[in-house]
Amino acid sequence: MNVKHLSTRNYTIAAAAGLLTLGLGPTITSSAVLASSSQTSQAAPVQSQAPATPQKPVGPLARLPDGHGKDTLVRVCGKCHSPAIVIANGQDRDGWEATITKMAGLGASASDEEFTEILDFLVKNCPPIAAKINMNKATAAEIESQLGFTAKQAEDIVAYRQKNGDFKTLDDLKKVPEMNPTDIDTRKNHMSF
Repeated sequence: MNVKHLSTRNYTIAAAAGLLTLGLGPTITSSAVLASSSQTSQAAPVQSQAPATPQKPVGPLARLPDGHGKDTLVRVCGKCHSPAIVIANGQDRDGWEATITKMAGLGASASDEEFTEILDFLVKNCPPIAAKINMNKATAAEIESQLGFTAKQAEDIVAYRQKNGDFKTLDDLKKVPEMNPTDIDTRKNHMSF
């Protein structure tokens, strides 16, 4: 883990697997977010909450690419939310590091090696979407590969558009039969009309 100390002022919060030092002291430059400081012994312990029940990914969000780190991502991130949400919210390495650091601060529990494994998986398999996808011009293959919808959902979107005309709003897209509105809302920042 690479930690740069910028100041002697540190703020420490307890995480399930160790201590995470935040604030003006260190800058975390790796996804291995567990660090300690000279003030660690002074930090008040944080009461641990009962573990959250993992949510089972639903619909197209259940589709994560296979690869080293997938199982760790599902196990660690799935305790609080659907880990497959990353499909529609790709980021670069710095963005994923910031997200992992935030999640560790909120209670995600994993070893340094596991956080690094998750980061490597996300960087490789969930890059940022370069541009918004025009839902009135995209092919089913583009909708599937760039937004993470299933092949059937992507085909249904194109078929509905061809039958009913161009989409003007997200609400129009939500009229596609058997389409889960949450799946659309999750991807709304990556769509244009």
